[in-house]
Amino acid sequence: MPTSTTGLPTQDDCDIVKDCELALLHGAVRGDRTSAMLLLHKDFHEFGASGVVWDRESVLDMMEAEAADGPVDIKAVDLVTTGLGPGVVLVTYDSVTPTRRAHRSSVWVRADGRWQVRHHQGTVVAD
Repeated sequence: MPTSTTGLPTQDDCDIVKDCELALLHGAVRGDRTSAMLLLHKDFHEFGASGVVWDRESVLDMMEAEAADGPVDIKAVDLVTTGLGPGVVLVTYDSVTPTRRAHRSSVWVRADGRWQVRHHQGTVVAD
């Protein structure tokens, strides 16, 4: 994979990570455990906007159940990617659903030849 002269992720890397982050918001990926597993690092964890701490298996179960319940309606607003170091990209955005808005951040790492989210944080935006 090409790297920048600084060793930081390239714009192409950041674009791939952005597409991966957005894919995790869609019901087709959330409802397909195999597709979602490819995007979540084996040591993934999340501090959810609900206050729940999730690990990889629990978030896979939650996404699968959510997708089975009906259409998933999550939009990303003001999404920004930032290379933090070799093989590390930070993604920040606001998620918007019909019932709430939350500030979001994800740390993506290049692992096993692909980009995977290692950590995710959600914080509800006060009304």
